Amino acid sequence: MYVAKIYKLRRTSTLALRQRKVALLRQLSVPADLLRASYVERFTTCGKPNCVCVRGQRHGPFYYLTANLAPGHITKLLLKTADQQQAAEHGVRGYQDHWEHLEQLSQINAELLRRGEPLDGSVR
Repeated sequence: MYVAKIYKLRRTSTLALRQRKVALLRQLSVPADLLRASYVERFTTCGKPNCVCVRGQRHGPFYYLTANLAPGHITKLLLKTADQQQAAEHGVRGYQDHWEHLEQLSQINAELLRRGEPLDGSVR
């Protein structure tokens, strides 16, 4: 199961870690259109006995935005237009990029703590 990308930071100098942290903080702004969801392409069968989908030529593609809000609470939205599909793809990618930056920042902070360094950048 993929949880987070692991950044190899132990052999990185403290100065380089601090510089990367500053760069990440400059980049971090929450995109207004981000979506914590999945963008899904599906092909389906309709169940009609004489339809071409019975012979393997499925209907679709159909594009959906799905989100797991809580156990047992999944939302699914059919994206009917190309504009909706493009917006959904962009929003999901924005969320993933934002999460990746936060994860990298968190791992840098953990490595600085492991080294006994302050997180705020002050000199001891």
